[in-house]
Amino acid sequence: MVSTKPVMVIVPGGFCSPQTYEHVEQLLHQQGYETIIPNLTVCGDLSSKTAASREWRDMAEKGVADDVKLIHSLLLPLLDQGRKAVIVAHSYGSVPAMLSIEGQTVSERAERNSIGGIIAYVNVSGFAHPARGKNVFGSDDEPPLMPYHVLEEGILHLSEEAKPLFFSDLSPTAQDTAWSKTYKTQSHKSLLTKPDFIESDIKIPKTYLLCQKDRTVAPAYQESFIKAGGFDNVVNIASGHFPFISMPEDVVKAVLDASQE
Repeated sequence: MVSTKPVMVIVPGGFCSPQTYEHVEQLLHQQGYETIIPNLTVCGDLSSKTAASREWRDMAEKGVADDVKLIHSLLLPLLDQGRKAVIVAHSYGSVPAMLSIEGQTVSERAERNSIGGIIAYVNVSGFAHPARGKNVFGSDDEPPLMPYHVLEEGILHLSEEAKPLFFSDLSPTAQDTAWSKTYKTQSHKSLLTKPDFIESDIKIPKTYLLCQKDRTVAPAYQESFIKAGGFDNVVNIASGHFPFISMPEDVVKAVLDASQE
């Protein structure tokens, strides 16, 4: 018998390993939900590699489309069994997550005589594109690097300056623990997407978790993304950029509320 509970797909943020989301995952499992947390193709550990290595070159070539393909490889077999799913995206993960929804909602799949489908989208301090074919700022320009990014041969290195910004509402010890689970390299290509399908094209219920103490994606930017994406529901959460770590119960509540059909 197919489970009546939706599969919860958590798409990690940039430089993030699936371990970053383990607290929320455990809480969802306790309530009987199946989870998928893909290990994104665009980031990983290149600490022992050089720019001449195959692993380095392979990662540098990875982009958002590769992460969408990965999400689909894990999710579509379950949808084909009739399962429903909720997509939960964090930060960078909002881009491949958004693109993975195209054509895979319940109504869109039903038009193709397919069963199952995605029923809701939850964006946690992520992006939304204001226009098709443009970047998240609505322009054709290449986005500037963040102060904690160092670009080398197609790979962005994450410097330790990011740690107090990413994990601003955690204790120093907890910051160190979270930092140890964070990848330090990601493809530059992954940040250059200008999609033709954007958040405002999504026709299922959309919830945005606005992280009020975020020092990575400032609340003012989050508000602009909420407007651009046409989000139906906004949940304010008094956290930094990683409520999955600092406020997992609040994240789970918001996700479960969003999953109600």
